[in-house]
Amino acid sequence: MSPPIVVTGLWKRFRLRHRSIRDLAYDLWPRNRAESRELRRSFWALRDVSFDVQAGETFGIVGANGSGKSTILKLMAGIMHPTRGRMQVTGRVALLSHLGAGFHSELSGVENVFLQGAIYGIDKHDLTTRLEAIISFAECEQFRDVPVKFYSSGMRLRLAFSIATHIEPDVLLIDEALAVGDTAFRDKCLDRILSFHRAGTTMIVVSHERYLIEQLCDRSILLEGGSLMREGSSADVFVTYEQAIQTRQREQGVVAEVGESPNSPLRIDAVEIVGAEPGVEAVIRTDDSLRIRIQLTAIRDVQSAVVGVQVAKEWHILHGTRSNRQGVTIDAVANESITVEIEYERVSLSGGSYLIHVLILEHPLAREAVLRFKQAAKFRIVQSEREGVGLVRIPHQWRIVH
Repeated sequence: MSPPIVVTGLWKRFRLRHRSIRDLAYDLWPRNRAESRELRRSFWALRDVSFDVQAGETFGIVGANGSGKSTILKLMAGIMHPTRGRMQVTGRVALLSHLGAGFHSELSGVENVFLQGAIYGIDKHDLTTRLEAIISFAECEQFRDVPVKFYSSGMRLRLAFSIATHIEPDVLLIDEALAVGDTAFRDKCLDRILSFHRAGTTMIVVSHERYLIEQLCDRSILLEGGSLMREGSSADVFVTYEQAIQTRQREQGVVAEVGESPNSPLRIDAVEIVGAEPGVEAVIRTDDSLRIRIQLTAIRDVQSAVVGVQVAKEWHILHGTRSNRQGVTIDAVANESITVEIEYERVSLSGGSYLIHVLILEHPLAREAVLRFKQAAKFRIVQSEREGVGLVRIPHQWRIVH
């Protein structure tokens, strides 16, 4: 039996519009070669991408904005066609992307349910039997006969999500579509997605959230500039993705220092995780110790300056501390070198990659940092499967009670 999704040598080209009168004049000038005009008018969103997805598998697609992730999903959904190559998708397909974009604003919620059902190819009688469940899940019973133009954006999103997930698709395509409505409804949506996962529905998930991809997806691919860079386990693919981001930032000369650095009394010369090779992600086991060394230089005479450290995962700050809270401040004269260290005796975090941010504050009462060194260091925690998943490690033991 062939896989429900087979992608072979996929290319997708978009035609670019003229951006200015100057561009139009250039193309109309007879001396300019046709191939030169064609090159400027075209953009290849996908370049020779091949992979397959097995029945019942949850498959992740990872990559930076503009890498071709959403283009692949639209091709799978039949919204557009490939320029070259072959895309084979077997079964009924539902796409969770741009939720609510296909609604007719003058039609009521119920009428839009039947409109969307017709687009998905659902028989009217079949859809009628699911109508109450769709309206109930979307939590819009009171507004079922109200034109959608009077719905809030959250109500439109909820109704669109409910329709797409109640048609019992054979293949479910999810494009960053879990940020729907308030927190309670997002949890309900995630539970709905997990029920598809448990039922063995074939799913393709596009997301920047590492935890979601690693927990949901059996395998993943990494796209960069429209090309397939890596295929394998979700954890390995995300490691490659993060390394590519760091490489690109270095090549572009991204400055890690943010803030009013000219006003800072101290300069951050280096930040290292003791025992790790410089420039290499440190690897420790959960509950091991972690020692961070920060080398500073006084820009001017300074009294009672403070150093702060934050431990982060993606954009979430998991822990923050300031040296003055344990009685450590910095007194120095101009051009003096200072080295400070912070040691975490036990890092009780779950497996994954984490960032270290370093802050400089002028005095113990300062609320805002005058210098912030983002992503000053990075470490990765490895742990056994028996420890469970999540952000933190909570020691536990399972047993059967007789």
